[in-house]
Amino acid sequence: MTSTDVLFVTSSSGKALQFSIYPYLGVGYLSNLLKQNGFNTALFDTDLENSNIDRFEKFILKTKPLIVGFSIMSISLPFFYRIVPIIRKLFPGSLIVAGGPHVTNNPEIISELSIDYGFIGQSEECFIEFVKKIKNGDWDFSKINGMIIPSINRIDKPSSIDVSKFESLPDYTLYDIGSYRNIFYGKNWFTIITSRGCPFNCKFCKDPGKNKYKEYPLTQVQKQILFLVKEKKCQWISFVDDTFTFNRQRVIELCNWIITNDLKFKWTCCTRADTLDEDLIDIMQKAGLSYVIIGVEAGSEKVREQINKNISTSKYISVINFLKAKKIRVLCSYILGNPGETYFDIKKTINFSLNLKADYAQFYLMTALPNSPIFFKGLNENVFDKNVWTEYMRGNHELPYYYGDLDLKKLKKIQKKAFLKFYLRPKYFFDLLFRLFNFFVDTKFLHFFSKKNKI
Repeated sequence: MTSTDVLFVTSSSGKALQFSIYPYLGVGYLSNLLKQNGFNTALFDTDLENSNIDRFEKFILKTKPLIVGFSIMSISLPFFYRIVPIIRKLFPGSLIVAGGPHVTNNPEIISELSIDYGFIGQSEECFIEFVKKIKNGDWDFSKINGMIIPSINRIDKPSSIDVSKFESLPDYTLYDIGSYRNIFYGKNWFTIITSRGCPFNCKFCKDPGKNKYKEYPLTQVQKQILFLVKEKKCQWISFVDDTFTFNRQRVIELCNWIITNDLKFKWTCCTRADTLDEDLIDIMQKAGLSYVIIGVEAGSEKVREQINKNISTSKYISVINFLKAKKIRVLCSYILGNPGETYFDIKKTINFSLNLKADYAQFYLMTALPNSPIFFKGLNENVFDKNVWTEYMRGNHELPYYYGDLDLKKLKKIQKKAFLKFYLRPKYFFDLLFRLFNFFVDTKFLHFFSKKNKI
C-alpha cells in the first residue's frame, strides 16, 4: 500500500563533504504541478542528509512511494547506482524513474541504471501525464513525448516547454528552507532561476547554443522574491541562471522593482564579464548585489577562443576592478586542461588568477560532460572510451577528464598548487578560514539538532 505518489531524490555529489548545499528547483516545479493535479509528493535531499543510506532506507519505508523520481547530475551517478537495488529490495512495488541534466545528455544511462523510465529535457508537462496514467493503471505512453523506455528501446527527442508562459512557482513546502548552506553566503539563503537555456557556445557544455534561451515571467520572479524575503526571511538569494545578466534591460527592471519596494536582502548571480558594464553593476549593487560568479576559464585569450569563450583579458580586468570598487565580492572559475592548452598556458592562468582582484578562485579540471564537444574530442583522441560515464557510475573509473596531450597526474598536482597559491596569501587564507569555520559550525549544528529527529 503506497502513501506517497512521487518521492523525489536529489544529489549533487556522492561525497559527504560539500561546501554548498543547495536546493533543486526542478523538482519543486514538478511537485507544484503534481499537487495542482491532486497528487502528493515528498523529497529526500541527499546533500542535506550527508548521503546517509540508513536515513534513506528509513525515509522510503516511511513514505511508501508509488514512484521514486531521481534528478541526476553527472557527478552523482554513483549514488543513484547504489540506491536502485536498495529501493528494489525495500519497496519492490515502486516504479523508479529519472530525469535531470545527465539523463538528457546521456539517455542510455537509464538502462545501465536498471531504471524503469526516463525523461529527457524539460518534463513539467510529460511527467504529469505519466503520473496520471500510472495512477489510473494505464500503461500506454505512446502519446507522451520526451520519454525513455528501456524495455522497448525507446528514446525520444528532448521535450521542452515555453517558460515565458509558465506561471507556476516551485513547491516551497517540499524543501526544508533554512537548512541550505553555502560557504560564501552562509545560512538563510535559497535559489531562484529566472531563465532557462544559454545563448552562448562554450565547447565544454552539452549542445552549445542549441538550448533555447527563455525567460520566466518577471512577475513570477517577483512573487518568489517576496515569498522568500518576506515570508521565509531569507537573507540571501542566489540567481542560478547560466547567464543572469544576458538581458540587460530585464535585470535593470528587476533591480528597480527591488529598490522601489525597499526589499532588503543580499543576492548573488552567475554571469559573464561581457554582459556587465559599470552602469548595470551600479544599479545591481544598489538593489543588493553582493557577490558575483564569473567564468574566466583561462588566462590566455588564445585558449579562451579555442573553447568559444571570446572575452578579452582587458574586459575581465575592468569588470572585476569595478565590482571590487563597489565592494562586491567576486569568485572567478578556471579550467585546467582546455583543448590546445600547454603547461605554459596553465601557468599563465594561475598567474592571472593571482593578479586579478577577485576574492575567490575555483580551479577545475576539464570534465568531459556526456555528448559535449569536449566529450567527442576526448573520444577521438582516445583519452577515454564511450562507456566512461557508465564505468564512473559503477566505481571503475574516476570522473572523465579531458586533458589532451597533458599528463593527468601532473595536472592534478598543478590544480592543488594553484589552490594553495591563491589561498595561502594571508588576506585570502584568513577569509577562507573564517568562512570554513562558520560553514562547519552551521552544518554540524543543523545535523545534530535538526536532522537527528527528522526521519
